[in-house]
Amino acid sequence: MAIQDEDFRRQSDRSVDNLRSLYAVLFGLSFGLTLTGTYDKVHGALVGQSYDGGSLALHGLVTLSFVVTLSLFHYQIDRYMDVVYRRTGLREVRPPIFLLDLVRGLLAMAPIYLVAQSLGAVPFRQVGFTWYVLAASLFLVSNTLFLSWPGPRRRLASGEAPDPVDARMDALRVFWLLLNSTCMLLLFTIYHLFRAAGEVCPARGEVGLQVGFVAAFALVLLARDMVDISQSWPVLHPATPGSESTAPGRILVWLARPDRRRWIRAAAIVLAIATIALAANARLLDILAVTRNCITP
Repeated sequence: MAIQDEDFRRQSDRSVDNLRSLYAVLFGLSFGLTLTGTYDKVHGALVGQSYDGGSLALHGLVTLSFVVTLSLFHYQIDRYMDVVYRRTGLREVRPPIFLLDLVRGLLAMAPIYLVAQSLGAVPFRQVGFTWYVLAASLFLVSNTLFLSWPGPRRRLASGEAPDPVDARMDALRVFWLLLNSTCMLLLFTIYHLFRAAGEVCPARGEVGLQVGFVAAFALVLLARDMVDISQSWPVLHPATPGSESTAPGRILVWLARPDRRRWIRAAAIVLAIATIALAANARLLDILAVTRNCITP
């Protein structure tokens, strides 16, 4: 029996490692595209094309924000797989939940790959930062969608106490859901304010108020990542035995109670749905129309 359990553990670990390798490939492709786009823009500036100092600074801010998001997401999904699936093995996980997590990770990497593509010199000449804004928004929406579903939990025997690790991971998922929903609403509000100020396509990021919008968009995503890692670090990277443990983030401590997690999850889902409805009413979900408004004549 012990030999069978050990064999299953090795198979389970290999399955998780294969998934992590897949995510690593997507991460590497996205990072490579970002570096290529950065090289093309810097090379264009050095040979006297249309990039001035302010434009290069904005491109640098956007690239920095994306690289931080890309790195953080890759680290988190890697640690998430370890904490959730390698701790007890796949035997303790319901297959539909594992499949949902797999699909969530892959679909979340798709917008990241689109963001990396959008930061190239050619897309920028065509539509400015429009596709960067659209793809980054899609990344938030897709993550919010999949975080609204239940997360994996270890099956408990009759009378067995709930696993504290499961409770911490559930609190972390609720925190991510709330953080993404709030970020979506904030970004939509900023976009609406710039549209109300007279910018037909704030996402171009080339002249006037457009530069302010793209800078604000990148800064909001960067701030989101800073808040994220400040709260999630103690859960995803607990201290090793014998070392001093990191205190949990205050928000996650507050979410330790199941009743709080239930109503915060519900409130965050309502907030996300309301934001998407407002965006649809403003025709921001019509990607072709947005692109036509932002394309270079």
